[in-house]
Amino acid sequence: MKKVKRIFVLIILLSLTGCWDENLLKDSALVLSIGYDLTMDNKIKTTSAIRTSKLMAGGQSESVNYIVEEKGHTLREARLEVDKQIPGVYSPNKLRVILISEKTAKKDLYPYFDVFFRDPRSSLAAKVAVVKGQASDIIKVKKLKENLISEALIELIRSAEEHMIVPVQNQQTIRTSMFDEGEDFTLPYLEQLDKEKIKVTGIALFHKRSYTGKTLKGNKPIILLMAKGDKKKDIKLTENLESNKDHDVKNFVSFSVIKTKRKMKIKMVKGKPEAVLNMKLFIEINEYPKGSLLGQKEEAELNKKIARRIEGQANEVVSTLKTANCDAFGIARYLIADHNKEWKRLNWEKVYPEIPFKIHVKVETVKRGIIF
Repeated sequence: MKKVKRIFVLIILLSLTGCWDENLLKDSALVLSIGYDLTMDNKIKTTSAIRTSKLMAGGQSESVNYIVEEKGHTLREARLEVDKQIPGVYSPNKLRVILISEKTAKKDLYPYFDVFFRDPRSSLAAKVAVVKGQASDIIKVKKLKENLISEALIELIRSAEEHMIVPVQNQQTIRTSMFDEGEDFTLPYLEQLDKEKIKVTGIALFHKRSYTGKTLKGNKPIILLMAKGDKKKDIKLTENLESNKDHDVKNFVSFSVIKTKRKMKIKMVKGKPEAVLNMKLFIEINEYPKGSLLGQKEEAELNKKIARRIEGQANEVVSTLKTANCDAFGIARYLIADHNKEWKRLNWEKVYPEIPFKIHVKVETVKRGIIF
């Protein structure tokens, strides 16, 4: 009986022991956003926005950003340098945004994420974006329209995702893409227009694990994502139906894409791949200053004009992707799955930019507004 009691006490004692790897919040310096830039001597400069509290009058506290900048041969070395000048331990487990300068992103991207992938406490849900100019310049803004920079950046990117201006990406998804030979990935592209304005202006195109220097802007990111089959509730476009140079308000139409149907077909012709993309858009007219759409003839003509505009821009998107050697459509994946023998014989680096790519777009108006 005594032996049973001793075993029971031992089990209780073991259950009360603490975690060997616990990390207390009070001992951590929470990093919410980081910017990466390459220095002239080819080191990595990290600019971190660390959240802390500032004591105000009346015993109240206010959240503020403490900006720390250091450099090293690797991210771990730079992080150790940061630890020497901050209270608490550098903690990226609440990281929300990673900004990478164009110059840095043109190198192999993986080394800038290896330190996160090896640490089980890292937040792999952090958003990743490419920045025109220096990433540190944006982190040092500290506040944007009364919001701390980390919160402002995450809201900018999420809003762009909701409007299908950029793809939904984070550290976890791009890690998968980095090792996927069947498809290249894209990332949000940010620009600092002035001291008080930062804007998501498009998407950066990657080939394998490096930024190509090419971007898609305007409506083209939306066209690409629709053509890939991505769908959000809030897809809104404004198109000039006549000449891009003629900015008369009557030449424009604004509409929402309610539903899309698309089909990508890859076939081999004489040992070489060809791609055909068929898209059908079901739209709601939001604004058409030119006038009424009561007649079927007027509606059919409008649908044709919109289809031609979308088709033209889709072809421009494909041209840019080929120039960048960015297989954002994942054509290689189709070939690997359906034409594996032929795929193994192809020199994909040379073949991809030469692939014939046919695009056919149809538009159907399903809503024209209340009075029409």
